[in-house]
Amino acid sequence: MTHPAEAATSPTVRHTAVAAYANIVRGTFMLMAAGFMFIICGALIHILDPYLLIFKWKLIFQEGSEIFNLWRTPPVDLYIKIYLFNVTNAEDFMAGRAETMQIEEVGPYVYRELMSHDNITFNDNGTVSTRPHHPLIFQKGMSGNLREDDVFMMPNIALLSIAHVAAKQPYFIRWPINLLIRQTKVQPLERQTAREFMYGYPTTLTTLGYTFLPNWISFDKVGLIDRMYDFDDDFETFYTGETTASVSGLYDTYLGSPDLAQWNGSHCSNIRNASDGTKFKSFIEPDDQLLFFRKSMCRAQILIQNGTDYEVDGLKATKFVFEENALDNGEYDPRNKCYCRKGNCLPRGLIDVTSCYYGFPIALSYPHFLDADPKVRSHVNGSRPDPIAHRSHFMINPISGLPLELSVKFQINMVLDDLSSMAHCEKFSKLVVPALWFEIMMPGLPPTLLSRFLFYLKILPFGDQVVKHSLLAFGGILLLVAITKVSLTLSSAYSSAYRISNELRESLW
Repeated sequence: MTHPAEAATSPTVRHTAVAAYANIVRGTFMLMAAGFMFIICGALIHILDPYLLIFKWKLIFQEGSEIFNLWRTPPVDLYIKIYLFNVTNAEDFMAGRAETMQIEEVGPYVYRELMSHDNITFNDNGTVSTRPHHPLIFQKGMSGNLREDDVFMMPNIALLSIAHVAAKQPYFIRWPINLLIRQTKVQPLERQTAREFMYGYPTTLTTLGYTFLPNWISFDKVGLIDRMYDFDDDFETFYTGETTASVSGLYDTYLGSPDLAQWNGSHCSNIRNASDGTKFKSFIEPDDQLLFFRKSMCRAQILIQNGTDYEVDGLKATKFVFEENALDNGEYDPRNKCYCRKGNCLPRGLIDVTSCYYGFPIALSYPHFLDADPKVRSHVNGSRPDPIAHRSHFMINPISGLPLELSVKFQINMVLDDLSSMAHCEKFSKLVVPALWFEIMMPGLPPTLLSRFLFYLKILPFGDQVVKHSLLAFGGILLLVAITKVSLTLSSAYSSAYRISNELRESLW
């Protein structure tokens, strides 16, 4: 008869026990290996961030790439709203019966801007060369009852510009111009249609201007919007993002240089890394400042953050505004003295952009002289600056640099010198005459583009997080199960050994 102790330790029983234990160990090892594999995969996703790598790759400009096509011809609704200043007491002011001009804002005249980058060439240094194109199409439906043939009393830009330039010339040049002014009885304020004022019309004065002053202008009509949107000879280069993905779509050079020719010193002249509004810097950090450049502004403006907890149409947005005292000429920041043209500093709130407007005596300000020195409004009634209505803002997605909404507002003014030597213009000596103000605005992304970027910027990152955390959680669960199984197996083995030991002890006794 087999002793119990011998039965417990027989080869068959031992073999069966070892096989069972081996199976348990094998299964536990597989669980642990799978758990570690899932955790490693989750950790690699966290460290390598494949979503970020793919997104950076998609930001690079390449022929036929999605972001490049969006930049080349932005499929957005971009508009310019134009507000004219009608002078309601023109006769009394010119006759000397009124000391100040009474102005009345009329608008907006709304135009759609079909922005595009044409004649594109990819360069070997990580840039792309292009010529900008910005045709405007009048939007009757968005302009209310206003029409381009509406007639108002507005500044005669041609006369005042020619008078301003000719006043500095010798008498033998001023004399024929003054003679023509008197003979034609042209006045500094005249009735014009809205379109004539914005786009100009041929006059004898402009013909005389580019005949007697050939180095001044080379066109036969003077219109502020026409000149502002004259991009015929412009060429630019932008970064493709090959070296640094975050700067794709930002300026490298304008007219062949990273510096604007009209300003001295990089503080005022630099446009490198500025945006033309199509795309801003990607992966914006909390303290980052941005640059925004438009030819009509004649300079790059610094944008500062004004809040990060915004959402536009479901996408996260950081709000940017122009820096405080952005139109300072050195009164607050000595570095801004480089905006003083030929050493002549205009009052605070006016930036001399004569060099960008073909020698016309033009200065930019915020609408209705917002934030400007009060003395610039001393000869004008009807200007009502409103910090809410007249400030600019940019809502930008901080990951992609995509503008979700923007509103850029500036006013065009004529800043006139001593015109006492010019016929009919004496009354306008030393005046700042508001001409119009405009708002370049994008109310939001079109539905097709919005849905695409909701997928890229919300759904994909969410999916990335779900996959990462699921891998880590599932791996952790498998490891926990494996550890629990090992613990139970060890506990069972310990119990079995203890029982067999007791049985052996009892049999020996």
